[in-house]
Amino acid sequence: MTWPRIFWALAWVLALPALAQAPLSYADILARVRPTTEQVRLDVRLAEYGMQLQDTRGFLREGPTVSVEGAARRPSGLPAYTDKAAEIEFPLFLAPRIRGGLEASLGQAHPLLVESVQREAALRVKFAYLEAWLAQRTLALREADLATVERWLSVTQRRAQDGQEPSYQVDLVEGERLKAQQDLDEARTRMAGAWAAIVALADVPATPVPLADPGAVQPVPEENIQDRLRQGPLRRALEAQADLETRSLRLKEAQAQARWSLRTSYGTEAEDHILRLGVSVRLPRPGEGTVLKQSTDAQIRVVRGELRQALAELDARILGVWYRFHRASEVTPVPDFSLALATVEGRLASGQDQPSEAFPIRRQLLEAQMAALRRIQARHALTSEIQYLLP
Repeated sequence: MTWPRIFWALAWVLALPALAQAPLSYADILARVRPTTEQVRLDVRLAEYGMQLQDTRGFLREGPTVSVEGAARRPSGLPAYTDKAAEIEFPLFLAPRIRGGLEASLGQAHPLLVESVQREAALRVKFAYLEAWLAQRTLALREADLATVERWLSVTQRRAQDGQEPSYQVDLVEGERLKAQQDLDEARTRMAGAWAAIVALADVPATPVPLADPGAVQPVPEENIQDRLRQGPLRRALEAQADLETRSLRLKEAQAQARWSLRTSYGTEAEDHILRLGVSVRLPRPGEGTVLKQSTDAQIRVVRGELRQALAELDARILGVWYRFHRASEVTPVPDFSLALATVEGRLASGQDQPSEAFPIRRQLLEAQMAALRRIQARHALTSEIQYLLP
């Protein structure tokens, strides 16, 4: 085997992994998603609520306190002995209704909050994927456009050298080539930023790889769509979160106001065995209960105000989605203008058209392709957001 054949065979073997790699789809990226910051924060909040319930389990506001003491006695004329005593204090929490309300609220809110965060994470990944797909397809168009302009520049230069075109036409095409190169550089920068957004969300290669097309737009049932949007899981999650926070604040207030403790002790004095059982109460400072209630009520008003604001923002988002959904145009495939560009290039080579006449046609064809790509990306993003908001 000759060296050229060995070289090409080796190059083919090295290229096989890249050729065998299928384009990365949205489902592939979603399967590699890392836990988001919102998911971690939700886990922390749910753990805090669980700890609050654990601290008040079994009618106790905190763990019991154990104390052990001894005292040496040496009565006059009698043998010495040691008094021994062990005491246990149980801080009581006598508000089972408040604790039960938080426990029930946590049981109802947990699946709603988890689903809401998961949906938000999936939507963020879908938006990042669509943005990177659009940037990738735009980059391909810009590369092809630069190649077209460079071919037209060669044609114009040959005709100018033959005296068939004025020299200013060469300058015109050279300016178009510089503009096409600038557009390509901007497309590469946008591609790098869009891919970085995916890398921040999922375990994907650090350098861009081909992305699969999003496919056909999923149909959305339009029957009662506005009412169904208003009954989506995000609204229930916001309301459940506010109820959970309110009940948690009430439980903290009850914990701070708990004052009773149960005390029991067992000891020996000489030959006597003594068992004691009693209660103790912590006396409040003047105005302590009033200040505590006012503070809790103020925090609850903040929670309710934040809920109203979040629901208003959700309603505005739903209204915007519903409006865009009903005004969205039908998605059409990206047109292929390679034959039209070849025809224009042929007319340039034959002198039937000048570059100043051909470039407006090229720009219109390129803008039509770009508009078709943006329409596809926007319609997929809109459909994904609707599916995110629907029950």
